[in-house]
Amino acid sequence: MKVNIHRVPVEWGDADPARIVFYPRYFAWFDAGTRHLWESVGIDMRTVFDRHGVVGIPIAEANAKFLSPSKFGDVIEVHSSIPEWGEKHFLVAHRVFNAGALAVEGYERRVWAAERADKPGRLKALPVPDEIRKLFD
Repeated sequence: MKVNIHRVPVEWGDADPARIVFYPRYFAWFDAGTRHLWESVGIDMRTVFDRHGVVGIPIAEANAKFLSPSKFGDVIEVHSSIPEWGEKHFLVAHRVFNAGALAVEGYERRVWAAERADKPGRLKALPVPDEIRKLFD
């Protein structure tokens, strides 16, 4: 299973008045982790969706467990992987390490989504192409 690691410096604006990371920032870093993971296997997200006739990979579910705080000035590592594939969805797992210790673990359940022809502006899930799945093995 492919794991991508990207380093994130915790900036002043990422933290609350106590200088602890404000929890929604982790979800932004999870989203960035997903993009970095896809790019690490050679997928250009700006073009792959057009080629496959989908609008993207929206989140259907997200979760996080906060184990220890990170603070302004820390440099964290976001480890992202896809441990589970469904027919039309996949799970992106994220583990955030701070100074080598697991600080946060979470996931995003994403769908391979296209616009519905019968209801413009609404989405439907499509099967994830095998050629995409194979890139993450």
